[in-house]
Amino acid sequence: MFDFDTSISRAGTHAEKYTLRRRLFGREDIIPFWVADMEFAVAPAIRKALSSRVQHPVYGYTGVSETLLDAIKFWNSKRYGLSFKEEAVTIVPGVMSGVSAAVFALSEPGESIVVQSPLYPPLMHTVHKTGRRLVENQLIVRDGNYQINFEKLEQLFKAHQPRILLLCSPHNPVGRVWNREELVRLIELVKCYQGYLVSDEIHADIIFASHRHIPALAVDKEANSRIIVLNSASKSFNVAGLNTAYAIIPDKKVRIGFQQQLRGMNLHGANLLGLVALEAAYTKGEEWLNELLRYLQANRQYMADRLNAELPALEHFFPDGTYLYWLNFNTLGLSPEIIKEKLINEARVGLNDGVTFSRANQGFWRFNFGVPRSMLEKGLTRIIRAFSHS
Repeated sequence: MFDFDTSISRAGTHAEKYTLRRRLFGREDIIPFWVADMEFAVAPAIRKALSSRVQHPVYGYTGVSETLLDAIKFWNSKRYGLSFKEEAVTIVPGVMSGVSAAVFALSEPGESIVVQSPLYPPLMHTVHKTGRRLVENQLIVRDGNYQINFEKLEQLFKAHQPRILLLCSPHNPVGRVWNREELVRLIELVKCYQGYLVSDEIHADIIFASHRHIPALAVDKEANSRIIVLNSASKSFNVAGLNTAYAIIPDKKVRIGFQQQLRGMNLHGANLLGLVALEAAYTKGEEWLNELLRYLQANRQYMADRLNAELPALEHFFPDGTYLYWLNFNTLGLSPEIIKEKLINEARVGLNDGVTFSRANQGFWRFNFGVPRSMLEKGLTRIIRAFSHS
């Protein structure tokens, strides 16, 4: 019913993944698989809602409607079984704006914040830019998949007394969807050391068969006074450029502190069109999303099958969720410098360098497979050819 196969030119739209190719990769003929937005047309229901609102000739300051709050509550209840009161919701200009406000509200300069790395770079940058101390707990690989090193994590809690555990759920870049047992253990640590959990759940809707996203707020109600969840339609409905997200904060005191920080940073306004897109996505976009998930799941399997058959020495991590594939080129026996040279100048593909997710991840690269199959085929063929005779 929906078309995910057609390639859409983004020429003239100032799309970052295209306009920054020369600056980042030194050439213009790179096929971009880096920035985490998708190469698909937005759901027709969202386009229709935006078009309708644009027809009204006044684009003034806009408040948050009751219908939008109802849509957020409905979506979270239907998709994740999560219930909360309307007042728990605060609209923010983006998940990362929300992360910054949470860090300022819940911690002081010099205090520690612990993360599970490798990790989406802006989350770690936020810790540094706000004057907090970043504590990395490296994920470990067991049975071909990434796991949280709980033994080391507890040691870090004892040694550093982190004020915040900053979680990416589902995880970017390794694609893990944390299970209930893992979330229970994380929250127990937060409670034990009287800290807070800030959970970035922006990829929550991109979950593949046999896995299920569990919001941090759906694990232990007694701990919810210590939890902030941040979410958005931007990844799942491909509307990142509209800069609209929301925080769910059940505890009134924590919520007031969070909102005060937003006002202090002048981040308390709302994007008119972002609000329209979010409501349309959550009220009329589910059929499109479900079809998108089937397409992404097929892309994921296609990618795994080709790599296993044509480049079997390359270690790759089959993601539970997200449209991001984590690749370990170190298993090909090449130096990080040669790997980078081959990707950029032989394969002519643009991926995210793993070292930006953690210094320990040289030779790893992140691949965005949220693209039409023809683009995915072309990119994989270039990579396989470049590395087949290494």
